[in-house]
Amino acid sequence: MNFSLRQLRGFLAVAEHASFTKAAAQLHVTQAGLSAMVREFEQTVGCRLFERSTRAVLLTDAGRTLLPVAQRTVDELGETMRQLAAANKPRARVLRVGVTPLIASSILPQVLRAYAEAQPEWRVEVADMDRGLIQQGVEDGTLDAGFGAFFQKTAGMRRRGLFPAELVLAQPATLAPKTRRAPLSWQRLDPASLIVLPPSNPIQQLIDRHVPSMPDAAQSTARRVYSHLETLLAMVEAGLGQAVVPSFAALTGTRWRVTLRDLTPRVALDYAIVTRSGRRDSAGLNAFADCLRAAAQPA
Repeated sequence: MNFSLRQLRGFLAVAEHASFTKAAAQLHVTQAGLSAMVREFEQTVGCRLFERSTRAVLLTDAGRTLLPVAQRTVDELGETMRQLAAANKPRARVLRVGVTPLIASSILPQVLRAYAEAQPEWRVEVADMDRGLIQQGVEDGTLDAGFGAFFQKTAGMRRRGLFPAELVLAQPATLAPKTRRAPLSWQRLDPASLIVLPPSNPIQQLIDRHVPSMPDAAQSTARRVYSHLETLLAMVEAGLGQAVVPSFAALTGTRWRVTLRDLTPRVALDYAIVTRSGRRDSAGLNAFADCLRAAAQPA
């Protein structure tokens, strides 16, 4: 017995609608073509499946016997085909990365859009978190890579610069243009005017090695300390002081109206990627790093 899935579907459509006209419209075929298909199917089966009249098309006893079997066959075959297609469809590979908040809140949306276009077979899961938590996630394997200004060399970790940066002075945008453009010596900084990160923060530790020292008593009372670079920039915008920050703060654009002024001598503070030592970078990770690096380039 030789019949087709197309014939089974034609038989089921006519049985459902009790009409060749409606069944043909559902299957997107002509009524004449559907009638011929059903006749061929009846010839293959060896009996009539429908009683045709000018008023209705009704199933015969043979048609009613065949109906549940045909429906089950079509359903099971369709489900099997879907399962086979899903099994053979390439699954999206997952890349888990941690990114420091300043970059995550500025250029990360741009990076993710570019990455989705360039690497559709990869799905990125991004955690925006503090540098220390990112490094911990890379160490314990919950993150494939971390991005930020990392300082301390840790056993089992590999650090590479992603794009160059340096320490600069964030000042209110209301300063005179000439003042904004002129580089400032570290020795001319007024430490009492600075809004700072906690002493345990590696960025602040690097800053403190270059800022003129204050008496311990004055330092404990004069310093305004906040945990995040974003807070420092907001305070500077409000005219509450100035702050030494990494130059990649410029990537925030107009989010905070501050001026970033060069400090001399230059103190490098590159933005970096950290991964576990001995672990080969995936093509997805390399592409993500390329997108992040490209987004950080000056327009």
